[in-house]
Amino acid sequence: MKKIFIIGCLFLFSCKKDAEIGAPIPIEVDYVLPQGNASAEANAKIQQLYDNYGSYFLYVFTQKDFEWTQATSTGASKIDSVVLGNPAYVGDMLSFLDDIWLKFLPESFKKSQGIPYRVMMADTIKQRRGGTGWPPGMEFLYFDYKVVGKSITFAGMNSSLRTLTAAQKLAKKNILTGVIWNYYINSKILDVPAAFYNVSNYAAAAPATPLNAANPANVEAYRQKGFLPNGYNAVSGVPTEWHNGTFSWTTARTNDINSFIFNLTQRTDAQLQSYLTYPLIKQKYDILVNHYKTKYNIDIRAIGNATY
Repeated sequence: MKKIFIIGCLFLFSCKKDAEIGAPIPIEVDYVLPQGNASAEANAKIQQLYDNYGSYFLYVFTQKDFEWTQATSTGASKIDSVVLGNPAYVGDMLSFLDDIWLKFLPESFKKSQGIPYRVMMADTIKQRRGGTGWPPGMEFLYFDYKVVGKSITFAGMNSSLRTLTAAQKLAKKNILTGVIWNYYINSKILDVPAAFYNVSNYAAAAPATPLNAANPANVEAYRQKGFLPNGYNAVSGVPTEWHNGTFSWTTARTNDINSFIFNLTQRTDAQLQSYLTYPLIKQKYDILVNHYKTKYNIDIRAIGNATY
């Protein structure tokens, strides 16, 4: 009976009249370029960026675009909101992003995943503060960027772009460079060579703390183990260290690479010179510089040495 059933099924399917496929259904693009009232030159540049790299540089978008992610959450996290910029400043924003970011990337990297699918350019990204009674003008927190999935939104597309001092531009470049490189590494667009993690001993006992000018012996031992600061005071320039106790040592590998990427992309040769006298720091520095140059053709030190 099983054989007869199978044969019968084959006979029925073979006798069924083939349905016509019909005309192909066109695939709609996510965004139509040009978007709006930016200059013809700026709109042409956006079109060229899309044609070359498959990335949309957007200055007209919705709050939904701004927040879009493949994952959903039912949590009570605070929501950021976005304020669109004046299209008159689109060209200025494109030039700014090129000068602090895109010009450092080789064509091959930009054509792979070096530029997110969506780069949104806004005037302001803000979040209403909790509670009530804030003085006028203090109701919101403001941010320079927001990363969601394969999208980065940059704030600051306004008249301030035309009055940035060299110091202000460098400060913005450093903030956004940190964001971009975190995005690359966290998304596995750029990898970290295994050799980097083989230099310092994360299985050893945690370095002694506190690490500050009042305890120079602790700082010296910490540097000898191959560890860099993870920040610097904006006014005094005094370094701050990622290791501050037992808990921070449990994530030493992550803290270590983050501090090296920070220093390599945001500090000049002159600023790093004293650290490179420590053999393990120099070894890890060389590993990373050579890795990103050899594998991705990215000169990470050109980024760190950039001035305006």
